[in-house]
Amino acid sequence: MNENFVSRQQISLLPERIWKAEETDATKELYSFLWDLYKKKEFKPINVMLVGAGGSYSSALVAAYSICGEMNVFHVEVATPQTALRIIKQFDKILNCTEHPEYDVVIGISYSGKTPDIKAVYETCMKRAFPFIILTGADKTELKEIYHESDLLKIVSYFNAQDNSGKERGMISMFSTLAPAVIFDDYNISTPPEHRYFEVYREYLEEGEKFVSELNISKIAIAIKEHPVIHVFYELETMATAADIESKFIESGIANVVLHEKKNFSHGRFTALYNQDFALAINLTKYACGISSKGIKKLYKHDYDKNIAQFLKGRCANKSATYLEMGNCKLEPAQWNIEEMSKLPYLITAIGEELNIDISKPLAPFPKEATALYDYKYEF
Repeated sequence: MNENFVSRQQISLLPERIWKAEETDATKELYSFLWDLYKKKEFKPINVMLVGAGGSYSSALVAAYSICGEMNVFHVEVATPQTALRIIKQFDKILNCTEHPEYDVVIGISYSGKTPDIKAVYETCMKRAFPFIILTGADKTELKEIYHESDLLKIVSYFNAQDNSGKERGMISMFSTLAPAVIFDDYNISTPPEHRYFEVYREYLEEGEKFVSELNISKIAIAIKEHPVIHVFYELETMATAADIESKFIESGIANVVLHEKKNFSHGRFTALYNQDFALAINLTKYACGISSKGIKKLYKHDYDKNIAQFLKGRCANKSATYLEMGNCKLEPAQWNIEEMSKLPYLITAIGEELNIDISKPLAPFPKEATALYDYKYEF
């Protein structure tokens, strides 16, 4: 553990920051706006697009689970900003074409509220007269020159003036990924009122830290240094965690991540695990839970879950790689993913420290050419 690393400082502030975010009215404001739209549609399914860049894309995937569960929406579209713009504007260059995709609401997630790419989506939505929500960790007063609230625009902020921890720092999103997911999930969390909100998420963080403390981080770090490739296995309900794993390891520069939808992996993708070396295979598993004399026991739901676990364990043993199975018994996809995503800041920070890399500050100094790419504000 390196207390001087920015990553270690940021991870220590996670519980307090999430607590303070939950003290705000962000969840109430968010769902009030959505339910008003739902009523206007006479409770018919609403067409929703969620947009997030970097770590906020993982948040958007969790948010989609929450909206589908809470508002009886069968499908919520999730996209990064460039893809969102391509979808919304896809017919613009067709002469005399008056058709274009219609959305009842587009929701942009941006911790700073000033992300140029999210602002570009907002401006396009205003031209189309699509209602737009910006979910942000910024003080609303900081955004008044960028976003102008109206019947079409709602700024939902989880900024809390009583939070003295400062703004999240560094390359890797920790609080700024978990907080939006928590804000969306708060509305439908299935726990008694006296135990709701912060206590649930605090326990997730504590369990996440304990989970990582029991891993052989040194072995994983040595393998990543030699072969910086991680294979991640997911399904629809665990996709948000897979995306967060990919985001954190890629943005920290520690390893490349290859994502595999589980059953699609069966169609020839397994060749890579025979012909190429890798450091780590992470199997994201939705368990059923049984009761034994030793307490709650995690059980595989399907034979395929058991089969792929056995296969991956064998491949990892053959390649001197680590097999890591992550999962819980939560039925709601949003809560399943928030619990697993709560482990990731501890995992990536611990691996980084073992490699003597501050994952929040992997590039020093930060390259100017990369800053120019991030700050680009024109057509893309």
